[in-house]
Amino acid sequence: MSTGNPQEVQETEAQDLGPNFIEEYGKQIAFGAISLVILFAVAAFVANSGLTGAEKSWSKFAAAESATDFANVASDFPDTDVAIWARLTEGEMLLREAVQLQFSDRAAAVRQFKKAGEALDTVIDKADLPPTAKERALLGKARLLEATSDGKDKNIEAAIAAYEQIKGIDNSIYASLVDSRIKALKQDDTKQFYAWFSKQTPKPEDRVQPQDGLPGGHPELPVTLPPIPDELFPADWSDLNIDDAPPFEIPADVEADAPADAETETDNSAKEPATDDTDSESSPKE
Repeated sequence: MSTGNPQEVQETEAQDLGPNFIEEYGKQIAFGAISLVILFAVAAFVANSGLTGAEKSWSKFAAAESATDFANVASDFPDTDVAIWARLTEGEMLLREAVQLQFSDRAAAVRQFKKAGEALDTVIDKADLPPTAKERALLGKARLLEATSDGKDKNIEAAIAAYEQIKGIDNSIYASLVDSRIKALKQDDTKQFYAWFSKQTPKPEDRVQPQDGLPGGHPELPVTLPPIPDELFPADWSDLNIDDAPPFEIPADVEADAPADAETETDNSAKEPATDDTDSESSPKE
């Protein structure tokens, strides 16, 4: 029975409420605690999974070697930073290949230029692009427009405009390069060169490759050297004999010009025995 003391009343109510409260809300409390534990576990798993995915994507990026490899990395990890750098590297590699192919296979170069442009445009069109990636992508596009120019004013101006975009980037590391290319593109000599170069259509068969080291079963290559004239060498090498060589003779003028000392020495050597005989004969007489 309560005495009317407020403290006693609170203690009595707490004693009466405790078992009832636990019995009524215990399950909800337990489930809530379990839910919090699961929530923290899921959050930790997601964080760890994201970290593992980032490491995996950059690992594949580091292992890529060709333009196709980088294209695959960009496709496997879309909407990520690694996809941006992979697509940029793909475009730059395709651009280098296309420039080299211009000197050996024009048709293949055109195809590579198209692929390079598509890859670079994908990077340029990205929002919130890292400044370094944007700068490199714009430079690649400007170089592509210059390399594919036919010397006409509108195409030259397009390349110049692409270079001008790089100049709009603060503290660009390509500022001096861009200035030199813009200056060169404005010169008539440069326009004339691209007008001439765009008309060149080299093909793979135009470039003769070394023919040594051919695989087995390869057909014999035709002899392209002209035949040796008969008057230079005999038709049958077995006809060459030592007897065919002319005899070695000392020219008469060489004998006539023989030094006089040689004759003097010959005469003295012939007289020496006579001198010895005279001395031997005169000795008994004395």
